[in-house]
Amino acid sequence: MLRDKPSFNYPLPTEKKWAAYFWSLLEKAAELNTEQWTHFADPRQQQIARDLLRRFPGVNCSFFGGYPEAERVRICARPLSLPGGGERETISCLVIKGDFPGGVLTHRDFLGALLGLGIKREMVGDIIYRGREKAFIFLVKDLAGFVKINLQKAGRYTLEVQEVELDVMAAEFEPRRVKEIRGTVASMRLDAVAGLGFGLSRSKIAPLIKGEQVKVNYQLVNQPSRPVKEGDVISLAGRGRLEVVEKMGESRKGRTHVLLFRII
Repeated sequence: MLRDKPSFNYPLPTEKKWAAYFWSLLEKAAELNTEQWTHFADPRQQQIARDLLRRFPGVNCSFFGGYPEAERVRICARPLSLPGGGERETISCLVIKGDFPGGVLTHRDFLGALLGLGIKREMVGDIIYRGREKAFIFLVKDLAGFVKINLQKAGRYTLEVQEVELDVMAAEFEPRRVKEIRGTVASMRLDAVAGLGFGLSRSKIAPLIKGEQVKVNYQLVNQPSRPVKEGDVISLAGRGRLEVVEKMGESRKGRTHVLLFRII
């Protein structure tokens, strides 16, 4: 029996749209006794998926992005009566090499090259580039052949594209590196904490927040005064991500000591 659809009381229209989409996949998995796959979901969408899954006791979900620490993953809604284990057959990993010097291109250059081929963002998982001679792109498996033929340039640099087995990739990836940042802020406002973490004054970070260049826990935020707390993830377009690790008390002048991790 189909369940009454909830109101999807999420703050953003994009979140409501995702919730309705994922709810429909859960219904199909339960009623048709079949697997239902999403495209790549970001961490906020994954959180919504887990919230909705509680309403379907006969359905389980797997979250897989091609490697253990993937940020963007494909979600499979699967009835408990069906065996799992087919996740690796839905994702491909491409290695991108070229004549580009280390540190010249960015994640955005590789993503832009893919979008320039007409590929939608949700068809692409993580793009890993650490300023060296190659990048790694995870994407929906059905697109791998098309990308290998058509992805020829990023910026002005010619690319060589190869597909590799997912099992091979474990040796390629170093553990996530973070830069520890300790400092004090006047308050736990977003502009104060983000400014500390990204090395910008509050007067410089505030316009970026108002211009919707900053996300908190993968949701766009446009209020510099928004409070943040331990465990929050702050991202700035083109500058990476911060984790608010710990609030460590107050100084004698009433400022708050904080510990941040800048992901590098």
